[in-house]
Amino acid sequence: MIRFRYVLSLFAAVAIATPAHADWAGSPEIKALYEKAKAEGKVHVWGTTAGAVDWVPKAFGAAFPGIDVQFHGENDITTKAISEARAGRNQVDVFLNSLTGILPLVQRDLAANVDWAALGAPKDVVAFNGRAAMTYNIAYTIAFNKNLVKAEDVPKTWEAMLDPAYKGKMVSSIFLMPRLVGGLSLVWGKDKAIQFARSMIGANDTMVTRAPREPVISSGERVYGIGEIDSQVMRWQQGSLPIEYVVPEPVVLGQFLVAVLAKAPNPNAARLLAGWILSPEGKAAQAKAVLINDYGPAGTGETAKKIQAKQIQVVFDTPDLMETRERAIAEMGPIISGQR
Repeated sequence: MIRFRYVLSLFAAVAIATPAHADWAGSPEIKALYEKAKAEGKVHVWGTTAGAVDWVPKAFGAAFPGIDVQFHGENDITTKAISEARAGRNQVDVFLNSLTGILPLVQRDLAANVDWAALGAPKDVVAFNGRAAMTYNIAYTIAFNKNLVKAEDVPKTWEAMLDPAYKGKMVSSIFLMPRLVGGLSLVWGKDKAIQFARSMIGANDTMVTRAPREPVISSGERVYGIGEIDSQVMRWQQGSLPIEYVVPEPVVLGQFLVAVLAKAPNPNAARLLAGWILSPEGKAAQAKAVLINDYGPAGTGETAKKIQAKQIQVVFDTPDLMETRERAIAEMGPIISGQR
């Protein structure tokens, strides 16, 4: 069992990158790289969904005109990237994904060893010996129908959802729920996490589905969404859906990274784009476009401040815990899907 650690140094592992230059785009190194990138003329970025990367062309193009940004997003993007590489079709320049999604590329030497320091990134965000750099976090939440549920009635801990009062009122993603419980297992231990999963699905009759949950929550068929991603709920709100969220304890964070492909067809543009994604300018553009929260030392939101003050439990998603978490996710999946 790996117990929760109130270790401030772990913030570095999920910290928002702060380039060495105050004016990142205006530094001599980045200006020189931009000239080389313009000569290539294009760059191709892949992500886990279209929404995760469709904001890049406009924002990056405004900062660096003259480079055509193409994007592609889908759930199984890692498998596709590996298949394309095996076939000799090296289309991808920049890859955005979670720790789980990046690792298979690293293991197959498909991710380039990048000098991230030259791109202004601090060493604390560099992962896998330079093959990737950590960008942003996601937080698992309890979403709820604000027209049918009072905010003060929403549990502030995951364990509280086991109360029989919530029976038949919850819905969850068959993809996200195992990842939430896998994270909780790092704090609770495997046995407690398994019992939690069994109780949520069995005794409390949580609906688990591959379909979108927002229609279910908005209609009131199920008024709580368990394990929804914070930024996703905020996008639902932008669509005028009556859904709010809370971030329960232990706060379970997911870590996303950026990598440059080893055989990127546009290596200079790839490095420029990857560095920009890590820069304050790139992060501000991402936050505006897809509502990504900063839970690291630079975060200013309520939850970030509590994390910084060590007032709440946090499960950080870091490379050193990745193997343990992945084993737990694999074990939770069949339980949550009703196969065990």
